[in-house]
Amino acid sequence: MDIAFTDNACNTNHSGSPLYDRDHFVTTFQQATECAAQLGRQILVSITFPMAVYDPQLLFTIFHHLNLGDRFFWSRSADERALVGVGQATTIVTTGPERVATAAAAWRELRQHAIIEKVSADLPAYTSGPVLLGGFTFDTLTTHTSLWEGFPDGLLILPYLLFHSDEDKAALTINALIGADDAFEQRADNVVGTLRQLALALQASQPATAVSEDEARQASELAVHDLLPGEQWKKQVARAVEKIRAGAFEKVVLARGVQVAQEEDFDVDGTLQRLSQSYPGAYVFAIQRGKRYFVGATPERLVCSEDGQIQTMALAGSAPRGATAEEDQRFGEELLKSEKNQGEHNFVVTTIHDALSTLCSRVWVADAPRLLKLKNIQHLETPIMGNLKPGHSILEAIEDLHPTPAVGGYPRIPALASIREDEHLDRGWYAGPIGWIGTGGNGEFAVALRSGLVEGHQATLFAGCGIVADSDPESEYQESCLKLQVMLRGLGGEM
Repeated sequence: MDIAFTDNACNTNHSGSPLYDRDHFVTTFQQATECAAQLGRQILVSITFPMAVYDPQLLFTIFHHLNLGDRFFWSRSADERALVGVGQATTIVTTGPERVATAAAAWRELRQHAIIEKVSADLPAYTSGPVLLGGFTFDTLTTHTSLWEGFPDGLLILPYLLFHSDEDKAALTINALIGADDAFEQRADNVVGTLRQLALALQASQPATAVSEDEARQASELAVHDLLPGEQWKKQVARAVEKIRAGAFEKVVLARGVQVAQEEDFDVDGTLQRLSQSYPGAYVFAIQRGKRYFVGATPERLVCSEDGQIQTMALAGSAPRGATAEEDQRFGEELLKSEKNQGEHNFVVTTIHDALSTLCSRVWVADAPRLLKLKNIQHLETPIMGNLKPGHSILEAIEDLHPTPAVGGYPRIPALASIREDEHLDRGWYAGPIGWIGTGGNGEFAVALRSGLVEGHQATLFAGCGIVADSDPESEYQESCLKLQVMLRGLGGEM
């Protein structure tokens, strides 16, 4: 057994018996109680060991039946990478404009004396070890309502159990916070009992079956109504255009929400399966807070960090997919040639480049945008990457990059002020950063677009549009309807 620890005075190197042996947990947890007594604080224990590769959707469902607490799902099918968590060893909750910086400081403190064991070298290299999962609000200065209760300005969760997988490897991480007075033998018994329950559930499980096209077409009837009537939203767009033409700012993103309901409770597990199937290039996510789930399939990566290199992309400008190959190609070519969409896209590229320049020793931007084609919409996309300077982290990049002009506007300050004044919508975590960060500097956050808040038989869905000087209110409204189709399809509703 290979044991790896973080650098601190409490750490000692030792070998133990196989991971499933109760004695190993007793020994590790006892060491943590002794360290906690020396330091006068709780100690994080994180143990990662390899396991067979399973469908992450299956783990998400099994975690529900184990009744261990709230669940978290993160996957991008095209990358064959997934994170599925349940329960919480601890949480980091932050408030106010410094919510991201405060979370970064708390994560450093939590790691400082952690006992981190990796019980094999044969693990997914990208995500092994303790990983925080969560997200942040779009804007801390807007009025908060009860709609987003349980989703604070900043929330990062260290799950009790975390399944992580890549192309050919998978692992399970167990996290626990241990104090000086903890009954370490009882804690060990609890972990062993949980692992046995998980093993039995996996043995008894059946692989998830894909949703066929015919099943997808058998849509439920959903009652849908706008939070703000369509004509009023179009008037908001017209007012925004007037402000832009008067020189207040160059671009602002206006969002709208719709409420959706059906007779039976929505099936969140089925929603994730449909989203993963239909949008393999999107980040499919779900975070549970009690009876509520924030769920989505977003095409937009905010930032990714791996082995010292930081990657992001500019995503702005939209067009529908065509009914035929010829029509689809025509729509794509028109998008690439559209002055309105190209101008909107260039705002985003410039802003991201300038933000990364403060964190990176060098920044690369692709020569021209390309088309990102999703199931029912296509976007302009420009990849951007840089070499992260020593001492900087992905959370600092979030602080600098969010909100991008693609979800806020340009210039940022007057655009956000206009949103707070005119939008009259509690975005909550919609269009905010959502994702994960690990101990080794790796991490990935996306912009929570194409998303909704689901509770029982009701859901609130969100979509936004970039408004510039030549925006047409009716066209923007139709574009927002197109974007809402992603979650309507995911919920099993009419297409």
